[in-house]
Amino acid sequence: MVQPISKQTTGVLIGKKAIAEYLHVSRDSFYEFIKLGLPAVVINNRYYAHKENIELWFQGITRQQTRTPQTDAE
Repeated sequence: MVQPISKQTTGVLIGKKAIAEYLHVSRDSFYEFIKLGLPAVVINNRYYAHKENIELWFQGITRQQTRTPQTDAE
């Protein structure tokens, strides 16, 4: 019998709500991150991501310099 994935032990995030909550962002921001290449996959109409992959992706993307300053950004 196949054992279910345990979210607590594997670092797997299941569903856009879980991923957005992990990132502390709104659902709209989640979709913006997906457009930017957030490492997630859709299987059977559900998003899956791994916390370590997200952390590594953020490390890489935040190394890039913003070319156009946004004075209204927080």
